[in-house]
Amino acid sequence: MEHYFELALNYKGEERVLKGRLVTFAYSYKFYIVVDGRELVFERDDEHNFRVVSTEAYDEIGIEQELLTCIIQALERKAA
Repeated sequence: MEHYFELALNYKGEERVLKGRLVTFAYSYKFYIVVDGRELVFERDDEHNFRVVSTEAYDEIGIEQELLTCIIQALERKAA
């Protein structure tokens, strides 16, 4: 099942709204967030912290680690 949403965050003093979707599976879920035209997958690890799942290096596609951290913090607030 999928639920679409917008994720508002403040990154480097700029308000950004990212499109996302929550996809639920039997006993888990993943967030798919569109960042600069690329869809990234965020899921919880074994310690229940969010992580980004990707086959590409983020610096290769031009997404800053600081932005990923900001997205994870916004997801933490949304999932709480």
